[in-house]
Amino acid sequence: MYNDERVTSSGNQQFVNRSIVNDIFTVDRQQGVQIFGNLFPGSWHDISYYAGVYTGLGVGERNNDDNNMMYSGRLQWNALGGEMPFSQSDLEYHENPALNFAFAAATNRSRCTAFETDNRSCRALPGYSVGEDGQYRINQMMEEARFKWQGLSIQHEMHWKEVIDTLRAQGAGGRETNLMGGLIQAGYFPHYILAIVPKNLEFAGRYAFVDPNVDVDNDRQQEFSGVMTYFFNGHNNKVNFQVSHLIVEEPRQGISQSDQRFWLQWDLSF
Repeated sequence: MYNDERVTSSGNQQFVNRSIVNDIFTVDRQQGVQIFGNLFPGSWHDISYYAGVYTGLGVGERNNDDNNMMYSGRLQWNALGGEMPFSQSDLEYHENPALNFAFAAATNRSRCTAFETDNRSCRALPGYSVGEDGQYRINQMMEEARFKWQGLSIQHEMHWKEVIDTLRAQGAGGRETNLMGGLIQAGYFPHYILAIVPKNLEFAGRYAFVDPNVDVDNDRQQEFSGVMTYFFNGHNNKVNFQVSHLIVEEPRQGISQSDQRFWLQWDLSF
């Protein structure tokens, strides 16, 4: 259990796809053991906690590649409205405001610098390759906020990740790269202020960025997305139309490239 954008099922998301942040910072699914619970429920200091030990090689990898494990933890303060489920959009229409703050951290040493939920779960970030056993030390942290109230939903995440290649010399500890990224997204059902708008129609927007190396200038990646969703039966039956504008800066040439993408999706779950 690490961050909301990855933990939330693809069927319960506000947008057609996850942001550009997820691809770089997700710890994805891991084989291991986790404990979790909820302390002081219903009080102002309502707290949820998650802590786990994993192999650190991703989906389907039962064995480790070295003697080091992945350690991950998440601490969440459930302010105002208690603990919210990992499901985006305020479909429940919270009469009272609900607010969750969370902080998470993970550390791992393996041949991976990134993960993906498919047969290539252990993969490499751009500029890296899948390495030797235990080659990379990964340290990362994340802070998150989620808010829902009367049809309005807001979500924010900020990520930091450190990649240390222990086999390539840059300093005493090896080649080191620091990455930053974050997102903010908001959605609203305008029916609650304009009755003429269908009750099940939501509009949402998202901004996300990734800085793949904080020590290099003009290499930022950005995403601007908007989505219109009509919910026939909540997240179980909905139609999305999403537009995204993507920008990638090229530090060596001092230019940026952009691209527009469009999605029309009918998402049906049963």
